[in-house]
Amino acid sequence: MKLEQLVFLVNPAAGSGRAPGVWSALVDSHPELRAANVVRESDPRAAADALRAAIAAGARGVVALGGDGTAHMLANLLLGDGLAGRVAMGLVPAGTGSDLCKSLGIPDAPGAALQTALEGEPRPLDAFAVRRLGVDDPAGPPWRWCVNTVSTGVAGVVVEAVNKLTKRGAAVYMKTTIQALIGYKPVRCRIAVDGAPFYEGPIFLLAIANGPTFGKGMKVAPRAKVDDGLADVIVVGNLRKWELPLRLPQLQLGYHLNAKPVMFKQARTISCEPIGPFTAYELDGDVGPPGPLEVRVLAGAVRVLR
Repeated sequence: MKLEQLVFLVNPAAGSGRAPGVWSALVDSHPELRAANVVRESDPRAAADALRAAIAAGARGVVALGGDGTAHMLANLLLGDGLAGRVAMGLVPAGTGSDLCKSLGIPDAPGAALQTALEGEPRPLDAFAVRRLGVDDPAGPPWRWCVNTVSTGVAGVVVEAVNKLTKRGAAVYMKTTIQALIGYKPVRCRIAVDGAPFYEGPIFLLAIANGPTFGKGMKVAPRAKVDDGLADVIVVGNLRKWELPLRLPQLQLGYHLNAKPVMFKQARTISCEPIGPFTAYELDGDVGPPGPLEVRVLAGAVRVLR
């Protein structure tokens, strides 16, 4: 896509402030970017308004520099405003976790990712419509759209802890994750897929995945494809603490689907109903409150330059 057809979203908060530095380095190596239309607002509402103005002025693509949270914000803007059919997303990884980029095969190196956005074609990406059962209007728009994962159990505890950190380097992220894992007590829920009961009982993890990875590269859904119209549903049951040293490497490398405490299924609609006290949800790296939730796959709802 031509430079004049693009607007660049540089999230100042992404990667503990990493994104502006990534942008400066890209401008140094690609002087033509000095003429680019750039949105640098730190307030999400101001950033959304600036993007809307750029799209109204003719932009056909938005290239986001950030992590999964930035991609989440952009996808929600495009889907919420009915723009996803004519405005494509481009992604340059510059966040704490950029698992969506990994799922899409977008290079880790910012320069190579920029070339992918400039030279790539708009290709379909599935999205999830997420609705809070008993809270949202069933006839209205969903509460949230997601493009990589919706998860809960220990994942909700981890994302709450990580999002409280001011610095999110790899070592700090791993330490926080391990502390959350050790202290986690399984919660109970009832899960249905495509209208049929799937699982009821205590869970260590529920992951509803569009792409293969979450949590900085953990291969939670190794068989997932971002454009097959299906979500990969992974339930890890009541995992005991002594099993953690065995199961965590399997989960990190994607060898867990046949393990005894794991259930796996592909589906188009998934619901999760807590039974008793519950944990928060992780939504593309953001935090969502606990409660009954429905996730519905929207096939090819978003277009990504890749």
